[in-house]
Amino acid sequence: MFFLVGLGLGENQLTIEALEALKKCGRVFIESYTNLVPESAVMKLESEIGGKITRLKRIQVEDESSQLISASKSNDIALCVVGNPLIATTHMQLLLDAKEAGVKFRVIQGISVQNYLAETGLDAYKFGRIVTVVASDNGCNYSPESFFDFIEKNHSVGLHTLCLLDINPEKENFMTVRESVCLLEEIENRRGAKIISESILLGLAGLGSENALVQAGKAGLLEKFPESPLPQCLVVCGKLNEKEKEALKALSGLR
Repeated sequence: MFFLVGLGLGENQLTIEALEALKKCGRVFIESYTNLVPESAVMKLESEIGGKITRLKRIQVEDESSQLISASKSNDIALCVVGNPLIATTHMQLLLDAKEAGVKFRVIQGISVQNYLAETGLDAYKFGRIVTVVASDNGCNYSPESFFDFIEKNHSVGLHTLCLLDINPEKENFMTVRESVCLLEEIENRRGAKIISESILLGLAGLGSENALVQAGKAGLLEKFPESPLPQCLVVCGKLNEKEKEALKALSGLR
């Protein structure tokens, strides 16, 4: 059987269901390209399951997935993913490949960024489409802005936008809240829009850890948001009701 296992965001968020599944697997892998996976966390997980965990790069998961699925025909194989394995980045192709190959599979969900949103004071029912803010690459003449289109669409109907920030763990490049706010302001200025400058923004960092940080405020305040802990994400608030404003002040330091 093939197991796709969500690890949650912190070292202590592994569910009992996930732990029991990993313990019985012949081989356990972890992909390390969609999120930060400290070596200490891998070693702790190895101790908990009593076995070795092999790190996989993007190409090994995306282009060599047939090997994982093939191995699952005769053995229990698990691929671990930080957070929730089917949110933010998709590993759906692995499930489709398993289905086509006649391999049984099981998905074990994990805690993700979305589980923390209501805790900030925002209404969980008022979030629109999630976007990923992607960094420009002047060397490759690559400056995407489509994520801003969806922020505008969400905002136009009063919805909040969760902005996941560009990451490249293999190169240790992690976009920060500061960088994302500056990038969004640049796009806004080119377009003559006023969403970022006039909205309440919410910086989130290191969710799931003891050093987690949450701060609500205008763009000027978030431009000074700490650069650690990592990873970080941003929320662009839509229309806030009075209860949300009260909760943001009490729970997220809104000034």
